[in-house]
Amino acid sequence: MEHCVRQSPLLLALLSALLLPAVTAQAEPIGNLRSVTASDGRDGVRAWDVRSDNGSTLRIEVLANDIVHVQAGRNGKLTGAGDKAAPIVLPQPVQQVQAQLEEDAREIRVRTPALVLHVQRQPLQLRLERLDGGKPVSLWQEQQPLDLSAEQSVQVLSSQADEAFYGGGQQNGRFQFKGRELEVSYSGGWEEGDRPSPAPMLLSSRGWGMLRNTWSDGSYDLRQPDQATLLHREDRFDAYYFVGNDLQRLLERYTQLTGRPNMVARWALSYGDADCYNDGDNIKKPGSVPEGWSDGPTGTTIDVVNSVAAKYRENDMPGGWILPNDGYGCGYKQLPETVQGLAKYGFKTGLWTENGVDKIAWEVGKAGSRVQKLDVAWTGQGYQFAMDANRQAFDGILNNSDSRPFLWTVMGWAGIQRYAVAWTGDQSSSWDYIRWHVPTLVGSGLSGMAYASGDVDAIFGGSAETFTRDLQWKTFTPVLMGMSGWSSNARKHPWAFDEPYRSINRDYLKLKMRLTPYMYGLVHDAAQSGAPPVRGLMWDNPQDPHAQDETYKYQFLLGRDLLVAPVYRSQAASRGWRRDIHLPAGGWYDYWDGRYLQAGAAGKQLDRPVELATLPVFVRAGAILPMYPEMLFDGEKPLDEVTFDLYPQGESSYTLYEDDGSTRRYQKGESSTQQIRVQAPAQGSGPVQVEIAPVQGAYQGQLAQRRYGLRVLNRTAPTAVQLDGRTLPRLADAAALQAASEGWYFDGKERKGTLHVRTATQDI
Repeated sequence: MEHCVRQSPLLLALLSALLLPAVTAQAEPIGNLRSVTASDGRDGVRAWDVRSDNGSTLRIEVLANDIVHVQAGRNGKLTGAGDKAAPIVLPQPVQQVQAQLEEDAREIRVRTPALVLHVQRQPLQLRLERLDGGKPVSLWQEQQPLDLSAEQSVQVLSSQADEAFYGGGQQNGRFQFKGRELEVSYSGGWEEGDRPSPAPMLLSSRGWGMLRNTWSDGSYDLRQPDQATLLHREDRFDAYYFVGNDLQRLLERYTQLTGRPNMVARWALSYGDADCYNDGDNIKKPGSVPEGWSDGPTGTTIDVVNSVAAKYRENDMPGGWILPNDGYGCGYKQLPETVQGLAKYGFKTGLWTENGVDKIAWEVGKAGSRVQKLDVAWTGQGYQFAMDANRQAFDGILNNSDSRPFLWTVMGWAGIQRYAVAWTGDQSSSWDYIRWHVPTLVGSGLSGMAYASGDVDAIFGGSAETFTRDLQWKTFTPVLMGMSGWSSNARKHPWAFDEPYRSINRDYLKLKMRLTPYMYGLVHDAAQSGAPPVRGLMWDNPQDPHAQDETYKYQFLLGRDLLVAPVYRSQAASRGWRRDIHLPAGGWYDYWDGRYLQAGAAGKQLDRPVELATLPVFVRAGAILPMYPEMLFDGEKPLDEVTFDLYPQGESSYTLYEDDGSTRRYQKGESSTQQIRVQAPAQGSGPVQVEIAPVQGAYQGQLAQRRYGLRVLNRTAPTAVQLDGRTLPRLADAAALQAASEGWYFDGKERKGTLHVRTATQDI
C-alpha cells in the first residue's frame, strides 16, 4: 500500500488497507372580502390592501419571493408591534420580488415563484401553498375566518397528523410540539417545562414557517391532529409566513427576519468562570463555599487573579473568561488592574450587569471588560424590556471597542440570538438537570438561538460526578460557563475537584480547545444562515424514522459529523452503561475506540459501556475534523499547525474558515477559507488521497506559513505515504514525529489503528 502527498494544492494520497380555538364572545370574524387595492410601499415592497364588509382591513406585503407579511385589524386600523429600541423584525433589504395579483369570482391570489397566498372572498379566509418546481404543495388553510377582538386574535389552520412543529423559543426540555400546547410567554421559572426565552414562531416539517410580530403572550394549541389554533392576547394580527423545502431554508428565512446569531469570538468558545470576589471574602453569603475556601487576602475583586486564574494554569486547565462580580450587590474594585491581571493568565474579563450598563463605556473602553451577563433584576420584565436591555449591553461593547460583543441573558424574545447566549437560568444540579438540557439546546437552536446553555452542574448543589458528566457533553456545545459561590459543597471550577475528576475535566476541556476550528466553522455557519451548531436528527437526517419526534431527544449532533449521547445517570445507577443510543443511517465510528458501526435506513440502536471518563461520541464516516494545537486559552500559541482528523469513506470535503478570531474585521471581508478533499474507497481497502488546497483570502495576523498534520483512522499501516510524489520517512512513534521536520508513523493500538502524518512548514 502506498501513500502520496503534493503541494499547491497539497495532495496527500494514503493507500491503506482499510384542541379547539379559544375565542371570546366578543370576537369578530373578519367578514367577507369587499375590495382589494394595490398599495406598494415607497421602498418597492409589493403590497395590497383588502377591505372586508364589516370594516376590517387586511394588508398583504411580499418581502421576498418566499416571505409574505399579513396584517389585519378591526375598524379599518392596522397597528405596529410597538417596538422600542430593539425591534422583533429588522429592516429588510429591498429585493426584486416577482409578485402578482390574480383574481376570479371565488378568490384573489398573490403569486410569486415560491408561493401562492389564496384569499377566499366569502368568507374571507387564507390558504398558503408552496411552489415546488412550479407544482403547488398545500401547506395550510384557515379553518375559519380570522377572529379579532379587543382581547385577542385567533387563527385556526389546518394541519396534518404527521406534521411536526418546532420553535417557540427556549422551551426547557422540549423541541417538538405537535400534540401539545405551546405557551409563548415567560413562565417565571427555569426548570423543565419552563420558558426562559420564548419566541412567537413556528417551523413546520411540511415546509412553512411563521413569525408573529408581537410582544404579547401567545398560546398555540397543537394537540389536534388536523388543526392548529394560534392565539395572541392583543387587538391586532401581524404574521410573517415563509416557505422552503427544508428546515435549513426555513430557519434561514426566520433569522433573515429577526437577525442572524451574533458571530462570537474564538475565545468565547472556551470555558467561562463566574463568582463574586468583592464581598469581604464571602461574608455576604455565609455558608456558600466549602469549608476552608478563601477568595483571597483582600476580600475584593483583585483576589480572583491569584485565587482562581492562577489555579487554572497551575493545574494545566483550559479556561478563557471570568466574571469576577457575579453576585447580588457585589460590584467591583480595581477593575483595570483586575482585567490586566487576568489577561496575564489568558483570561478575558466580563461583568455581571446587575443594575444596568450606565458605566459600560468606561468598563469596556477604558478598563477593558469584554463580556456582559444580564441579571434577572435588569431583564426580569422580559419581552421588549429584556430585548432593549440586551441591545443596550450589546451596543456598549460594540461602540467602545473593536471586539465582538459576547452577552449572556436569562430572558429574551424573538431576535435575542442577534445579541446574546440564551442562558436557561438558575437551577439545582441533578441527573435530571443534565437530561432535560439536551432537548432544550436543540429546541433553542431551532428557534434561531444558536448559543444556549445552562451553568455547568447548575448554580446550586451538585457533586464531582454530576459536574464532570455535565461538563463532558457541554464541551461539545459552543459556549459553557460554571458559577461558584452558590453551593456550599463545591467550587464549580474544573480544577477544584479531586482526582480522577480533575484529570477528566482537563482532558475534555483540552479536547474542546483542539476542536476550536470545527466549532468556529459552525459559528460562522450560524452567522451566515442561522444554522444551529447543536442539532437533532431532523436537521441533517430528515429521513430517519425518528427525525420528527422526541424518541431520542437526549442525544444530539454537533454539526453534521459528531453525534453525542450525554450520560445523565450515575455510574452506580446505570451500572456503567449509556443505553438506547440511536445512530442515523450510514457509517459511524466510535470516537474513542475506532469501532465501525453501520446503520441501515431505520438507524441503529445500541448500548455502550461507559467509564467515568467516557462520554459516548460517534463520528460520521467520511468526516474531516480540523484541530488546532493543544492550548489552555485562545492565543496561547500561534496557529502554525492544523491537524485534520480523518475518517475516510468515499469522497468527502470540508471548508476550513478562519479570521482573526476577535475583532469585527471579518465583516469587511478579512477572512480566509481552505478546501480539504478526501478520496477513499466507499468500501474495503484501497488508496486514500487527501488534497489540501491553498488558502483563499487574508486577515490581520494570518501566518504566511504553517504545517499540516493528519490523524487518519486506518486499520493497517500503509505501505507508503507520499507528499507531492515524494515518499515521506516512516518514524517510530509520536515523539519521533514531533522531533522530525516531516514524516509519519502508525499506531496499531490507537483506536484499532491510527496513522499520523506531519508535513514540513510550507506556504499556505
